[in-house]
Amino acid sequence: MTDLADGQPDNGRGLIVTDLASIPAEPPDDILYTHKVSFRASVANLWEHREIMYTLAERDFRVQYKQAVLGLAWAVLSPVATLVIFVVVFSNLKQAFPTQGVPYALYAFVGILCWSFFAQALGNGGNSLLTNKALLAKTQFPRECFPLETMLVTALNTVISWIPLALLFVIFGRAPKVATVWVPMFMVIEVVFAAGITLAVSSLIIQMRDLQQVLPIIISLGIFMTPVIWPFSYIPTHYHLFGGTEVAGHWIGGVSVNLQAVYGFFNPLGPVINGVRQTMLLGHNPSWWPLAAAAVGSLCYLLFGYRIFKRFEVNFADIA
Repeated sequence: MTDLADGQPDNGRGLIVTDLASIPAEPPDDILYTHKVSFRASVANLWEHREIMYTLAERDFRVQYKQAVLGLAWAVLSPVATLVIFVVVFSNLKQAFPTQGVPYALYAFVGILCWSFFAQALGNGGNSLLTNKALLAKTQFPRECFPLETMLVTALNTVISWIPLALLFVIFGRAPKVATVWVPMFMVIEVVFAAGITLAVSSLIIQMRDLQQVLPIIISLGIFMTPVIWPFSYIPTHYHLFGGTEVAGHWIGGVSVNLQAVYGFFNPLGPVINGVRQTMLLGHNPSWWPLAAAAVGSLCYLLFGYRIFKRFEVNFADIA
């Protein structure tokens, strides 16, 4: 046994080391901390703390309009202002944007309302962890309460903004069709999709602050990639890949793919907006294949987004 300092036998002065090479460079794997979270346990814990989420949502909703002169009217004016711009710019392009006999203002406003919920939920929820960083470091309730409570506030604002839609029905002498009963199903798909994206983005913004500047740009461009202005029917249901025979401009046989279903899986908002228009405005049954793809895609986004959120949450308080 030798002393670490001078290689001489130790006289009880401190630590004795026989060989420096025996000291491991890293701690053994069995004592390393790994953050493993059960999905079922996390959901149960979130449900137990739902009252906190409701309280935070009530706080944010009150603060949002507390010092605004017009107050709750802003929840109505924002989508109406967007509608006015769309009507002025696109209403004369009837051939480019066919609405199947529905007034363009009514046709576009349905899409605007669906898009506004997603855009506001993502924009506010994506920054919610940074906005609440003071609470983030001092509280022990589930961190996903912050982005989800912003979605509750956005949902309430969206419900208020449906008031102009009712006025548009009156102005144009129309009424929602009986098939409107399918609309809640579309809203569930959109909420699931928005929750998954919002959870993922909020956790990534903590890690990479540049995303905070990029997010508004992505949201602004996203409205043009979603059938808010243009009809969903622009995407073909049967897109020929290979094989078969072309007869009079149509392919017989071969392999084709339903691009609406493919699009719906990656962007569930497309089938959702189209479904609301088909049922509420036209009285048609939903297009089931794109909606099924949208439902599966939304669930995948939620599971993947929640997994990312729980993976990074252990570092939220330290980084924020």
